[in-house]
Amino acid sequence: MRGRVISILLAGTVLAAGLALVLTAGEDSPAAPALPEQGRADPSVSEAGALSDPLAAFGFALLAREAAATSENVVISPASIHAVLSMLVTGAEGETAAEIEQALALEGLTGTALGQAWADLITSAQAGEGSKVSVANSLWLRDGVPFVPAFIDTNRDYFAADMRELPRDPAEAATQINDWVEQRTAGRITELVSPGDFSEATILTLVNTVYLKVKWEHFDPALTQPEPFSLESGEAVEVPMMQSRLEAGYGSTDVYDAVALGTDGPVTVWIVVPKGDHTPAEAAEALGDGGYRTLLDTAQPVEGSLAVPRLTLEYESERLREHLEALGIVRAFSPAEADFTGIAEGGGRVYVEAILHKADLDLDEEGVEAAAATGAVVGVTSAPAETFAVRADRPFLVVLAEEASGAPLFTALVRDPR
Repeated sequence: MRGRVISILLAGTVLAAGLALVLTAGEDSPAAPALPEQGRADPSVSEAGALSDPLAAFGFALLAREAAATSENVVISPASIHAVLSMLVTGAEGETAAEIEQALALEGLTGTALGQAWADLITSAQAGEGSKVSVANSLWLRDGVPFVPAFIDTNRDYFAADMRELPRDPAEAATQINDWVEQRTAGRITELVSPGDFSEATILTLVNTVYLKVKWEHFDPALTQPEPFSLESGEAVEVPMMQSRLEAGYGSTDVYDAVALGTDGPVTVWIVVPKGDHTPAEAAEALGDGGYRTLLDTAQPVEGSLAVPRLTLEYESERLREHLEALGIVRAFSPAEADFTGIAEGGGRVYVEAILHKADLDLDEEGVEAAAATGAVVGVTSAPAETFAVRADRPFLVVLAEEASGAPLFTALVRDPR
């Protein structure tokens, strides 16, 4: 797998989050990380599902904005970006916190409740025997900085953050953090941060990794054959189209058809194909406006046929800060207005200087392989159907969801599968 990296640069403190999902036939995997002290795997008490709707609302809104800013394929990880901002908001106060919470569609899921939801999602995702999911977090702390104890405790107890000292030498800091990331993503992500991401003002680096490895058996390679795919321009191009007859979760609205593909791990892959003249952007809008929850609640097992092209997607967001500001996160990026007094005490104002995101996704007869990373540097100054026949032979959406909660981990808009 290609290890692609994204660094999010905010002044003084580095918050870097990496998300690597690998859904393949391989067997190598990293050792299971520590579970959150407050995490609960019991579905009768778990709050992991509370993150499904916020991740969908935030993720599909962001996907639509990214898609409107480019004519290329788009793939992002709403879980990766949401996790970074969720950890950041534990140190935010006042209007800065309110803006982040609104953009993340938390709607009251704040404070301890937000931490509990993440703790339960992390725990339930990797609590099963032989689980193929691992989630790891770490805080790299600059010695001598008066961090607010509650910020440290929340990230340790609810995100199972591994506490490490942040070296003052930028090259050594980058080496140690990248080694940590590489070990926890089975070598898939090797360079999350670089020496240039650190400065004299850097006081903290926060790192998150998520690693999955699963397979499926829906597509016989012998049935894959070249078939036409209609681009948005109307041009028809030839692509390798995979074919399947199967029973699968199926949902349909006036805007789209959706088919859920199970795997041998805790991941469901949704193929969402717009109907008629509707576009993938319109399908994303429908899913983001409460439609994703409706799809999860109403999809029924139905026998049918599915055709979907092999995919290899790569994407780097060049306007993530702009899109987050459009979603309402404004003060966090302002040296004059940001209020992150819950991160560190002392003089100077903590604010977010920049935020970046990159992701890629491969889909073939063996399964799905996807990787994403997000980093931040923070500084001081429908009705049941009897059958279905769905052909993804025009632009469509792909959603990779955590099975138990339905939380979308990756979303993609496919304009050209070549």
